[in-house]
Amino acid sequence: MRRIPAPAGRSAGAAGFVLPMVLAVLMAVAAGAMAATQLVQTRVAVTASRLNALRLQGLADGVARLAAVSLLVERGRRLPGLGLPENGTAVACGLSGGVRVQVTLQDQAGLIDLGTAPRTLMEDAFRALGIPDRDATTIAAEIVDYRDPDDVPEPGGGAEAPQYRSRGLAYGPRNGPFATIDELDQLPSMTEDMAARLRPAVTVYNPGGGFDPALAPIRALSATVSADALRPFASAHQVYEIRVVAEDAAGARAGRAAMLAVNGRAMGTGLLAWRYTTVISAAAIPHPACAAIRAAIEAG
Repeated sequence: MRRIPAPAGRSAGAAGFVLPMVLAVLMAVAAGAMAATQLVQTRVAVTASRLNALRLQGLADGVARLAAVSLLVERGRRLPGLGLPENGTAVACGLSGGVRVQVTLQDQAGLIDLGTAPRTLMEDAFRALGIPDRDATTIAAEIVDYRDPDDVPEPGGGAEAPQYRSRGLAYGPRNGPFATIDELDQLPSMTEDMAARLRPAVTVYNPGGGFDPALAPIRALSATVSADALRPFASAHQVYEIRVVAEDAAGARAGRAAMLAVNGRAMGTGLLAWRYTTVISAAAIPHPACAAIRAAIEAG
């Protein structure tokens, strides 16, 4: 059978129709390939970021454990350790790969205990931290009322259940020891500014209630100590906060804050808290312990 050729106009029209279709398909394929490439790149970047975060966290955790072992050796067995300062002074150590580690130890005997410190100690310490005189008196009284078992407000600004209700608060004082320093926020007269000033200077891990001025992290705080009113004493070196933050050259951070008891009569020996942190100090200093820290990290 003889094949009849298609009309020339129809063939040209079909070609004109097919070409844009092919171009559209190619553009769609290219767009899909680009999107897939971007997705892969994003996933690679996210994976790399996660791996870097895990690496920094591992470094911080390792150095925190090293500092804990050092304290146990120094305070438990009376043997040489890292010799890090115990008054809250931050130590900065450079590691390989552009990583910087900041290590801070704070003997809790250099802080004001919210559960056991006498009111006179708190009042003088709060004034030294920049709290106005009247507010220092009120906050100290509210802290005593928060922890004591009675329902009688402290003179000069105390607060029991009726005073909490008069401030529109649905709760009252614990009538027991502070569990964490975050409970400062529950005091009726506490403000954000006052809480920010107090947090670096207070603890719930100094059960003796005294204060060792040599271990105070804030110079103004140690300057307030008077022998008769503030009960200064030499620390028994029983409870420490260990804070370690690892930071890379790009500014990524990971860290660990741990509370360690060392041969404490009431707490024994062991970890009391283990939490994440990225808080660093702008006044970190170099220290001979950095050589031992670098050697331990490089060894494995």
